[in-house]
Amino acid sequence: MMKKFILLIVCLFPVITFAQSVTDYFHIAANYYVNANKKNAQAAIQEGIQKFPNNQKLKDLASKIGELPDPEDEQNQQDQQNQDNQDQQDKEQQQQDQQKDEMQQQQQHQQQQINREDAQRMLDAIAQEEKELQEKLQKKERAGYRPKIEKNW
Repeated sequence: MMKKFILLIVCLFPVITFAQSVTDYFHIAANYYVNANKKNAQAAIQEGIQKFPNNQKLKDLASKIGELPDPEDEQNQQDQQNQDNQDQQDKEQQQQDQQKDEMQQQQQHQQQQINREDAQRMLDAIAQEEKELQEKLQKKERAGYRPKIEKNW
């Protein structure tokens, strides 16, 4: 008995699926339309219009479906916007990195300049001390002072 029932369903399935009315196409497409599934709504309405080309109800729904934004377009638009935002963030990060590098180079240059100035001051101080020492020695020599030299031989 069960086998006969299944066989009957399998035999009637093609007839049932091909025997859709205008209302069936309209409801299927409208359901897709309400759920913002533009691609399937368009496919269903196009199939209905092919079978019933003079039906005004299907044509009206087709024009409404044409007004519905395509989710793929919205996704592509969102992806593009996300990519633009990412590009902008990357550019800003690159600018920040470049500014940071420039600041580090500037700080290094300033530190080198300070080190040079310190070294020059130290050299000047050593030269001044040597000059003062030379002057003292010359004064002592003029006064007849001669240092004792010890010989280790």
